[in-house]
Amino acid sequence: MPMGQSGNGANNVVNDDGPPSRRLSPYIRPLVDELQANGHQVSVAIPAASRSWIGKAHLIEAKLTASYVHKDSFREDGSWDEEYQPEHTNGLTNGLTNGHLTNGTATTGNDNNEDDGPTQDEWVIIENGTPASCTQLGLHNLFTNRPKIDLVISGPNHGRNASTIYNLSSGTVGGALEAVFCGKRGIAISFGSKDEQPADVIAAAARLAVRVVGFLYKNWDERVELYNINVPMRVDVEGRPVIYTRTLPYYWNRGCLYAEDLGKKEVNGVNGAVNGEVNGVNGHEVKSRKRQFKWSADLSDMKKTMQESEEGTDAHTVLNGSTSVTALRANFWHVPGLEGTLDV
Repeated sequence: MPMGQSGNGANNVVNDDGPPSRRLSPYIRPLVDELQANGHQVSVAIPAASRSWIGKAHLIEAKLTASYVHKDSFREDGSWDEEYQPEHTNGLTNGLTNGHLTNGTATTGNDNNEDDGPTQDEWVIIENGTPASCTQLGLHNLFTNRPKIDLVISGPNHGRNASTIYNLSSGTVGGALEAVFCGKRGIAISFGSKDEQPADVIAAAARLAVRVVGFLYKNWDERVELYNINVPMRVDVEGRPVIYTRTLPYYWNRGCLYAEDLGKKEVNGVNGAVNGEVNGVNGHEVKSRKRQFKWSADLSDMKKTMQESEEGTDAHTVLNGSTSVTALRANFWHVPGLEGTLDV
């Protein structure tokens, strides 16, 4: 695949689900392994924790700490062993080795002795990172000892990113959007299920995703700034159609993202605490002017709309077992025809 000057793509892989873990981020390691197996030069920079629904945000008051972590040191819960030392072997590792997540890939230790960046076997985990900040740091700061990155791949997301709301809220899509604003091409990839999947289904999705990435890069339409790919999770996905789609429009029709937390009640006053729980003035209780809410997304209406969506949309396509490829531009374009002075 003619993606870089050497013929192999130099890719920055970011995500919004954080380090590899069985529950939250089960898809990134298989995708990275598949990219590398197909000759791509992959540099991984990902948040230290899940950043779903964060879009293209930067945490501007947070200090970001980048840790170089061996790819085989991750545990099933997404933590990692900071003292991990890879075993040198000519064989393959598979599954959980010494309590760490692997994916059937050769473990040969450090094959890059540069001191000014991560080795080829190290991923960069960024505390307080977001997909957008991982893109920025990956492109400009972290991998200066490697070939120039020409494509940012964001994902694979743990679940679909289909419809306007998902596209504009998704940290996965946000990572690819940030690439565009850095003058690079971006591809967002989502694997369409949050349910635990068999290894062969994940492997099939990863193989197909890498094929689609290679095709899109080789045949990139110059009108396109980023692509959003949704892959259904089924063992026969490689034999199913891959279809260009449009984004399903969707709007919230009720407040369904947050629920009030009615657990602990606090009562505040002016002159200190009474009985450790209630603040008062001259013994009179003064009730708090506060309410607490927690994330409690009820997406049942959205799921119904997606199931009823029109043919040709991203949602309809992936829900019916085919891979959706949506070509996007990274802008909120103005409405044509509204020009001139406003008479206010």
